[in-house]
Amino acid sequence: MKVNVAHQVSEYIKRLAPDSRKRLRRAIRLLEEEKGDIKALEDDLHGYYRIKVRSYRVIYAYRGTKRPGRPEIDILFCEHRSNVYETFSSIAAANLGLWPVPAPAPTAYSSAPSSLPE
Repeated sequence: MKVNVAHQVSEYIKRLAPDSRKRLRRAIRLLEEEKGDIKALEDDLHGYYRIKVRSYRVIYAYRGTKRPGRPEIDILFCEHRSNVYETFSSIAAANLGLWPVPAPAPTAYSSAPSSLPE
């Protein structure tokens, strides 16, 4: 499964301490296989998902592609757990239409290269 990482996520991860950086990068790589502490979000964030990495949360959405069976994951936002959902909700509301509309979780999985920042 291909993973697309938003600029905010790349920059946020770069600013963290080495241990946190390493854990978040590993979690994003594992997301290609849909492994990790994953949870579907509810209410205003219905259609988005989060992966928990210690005290950080990574918000993402599935995006269907033109090729059947090859969905993509868009990693949209990463922040400390204390304010991630509130901040993401505000940004999502202000930028309506700039982020892809979340698609349902895929049923078929495939592997593709990631664009995870180094």
